[in-house]
Amino acid sequence: MDSIKRAVKETLEIKKSTFIAYVRPAAFIKDIEHALREIRAAHPDAAHHCIAYVLGHDGETQKFDDDGEPAHTAGKPMLEVLRKQHLTNVLCVVVRYFGGVKLGAGGLVRAYTKATSEALKKAGRTTPVAISRLHVHVDFADSGGVERALREHGTLIDSVYTDHVQFVVDVTDDAVEMLRQILRDLTRGKALVETASNHTIYK
Repeated sequence: MDSIKRAVKETLEIKKSTFIAYVRPAAFIKDIEHALREIRAAHPDAAHHCIAYVLGHDGETQKFDDDGEPAHTAGKPMLEVLRKQHLTNVLCVVVRYFGGVKLGAGGLVRAYTKATSEALKKAGRTTPVAISRLHVHVDFADSGGVERALREHGTLIDSVYTDHVQFVVDVTDDAVEMLRQILRDLTRGKALVETASNHTIYK
């Protein structure tokens, strides 16, 4: 599943009602909560703040809220847009200022679907990259060359100096075996490389 590149705000006028769609990358529930507080504070007089979000590597966490609109006419169609585009780690909030003209159930579904879709068009897409976090233990004598190799082939997170040197580095999964071989060559087989965790980022 993909995610979105950037936060986007899109405004639509439909039969005198104003629909303001926000889409934002969100990897955790705390990201959702922070964004909702911010958006609600920016639109305290709006009639509705409808939400839909998908979280997790496989989109396993999904939720929507119609926020007072007729059942399944707002949050659910917004969520369906996210599902159909196979997106995860994304939040959509559509703020509605009622203009005095009722849209009916079908009109509401079309309006919230369109607002979500239009915002997503501008947000761009990112693809998931699997990352391994490695702990690399080496002797002091080898640490200089090892550090250069880690910076070249990964993202160096930390260095700990005790009776030896431990480096913490993030490496894309497809580069792990190549890096292991480089470290073996640099340290004459003495480097100890441990996989500490695996996670996914979006690029």
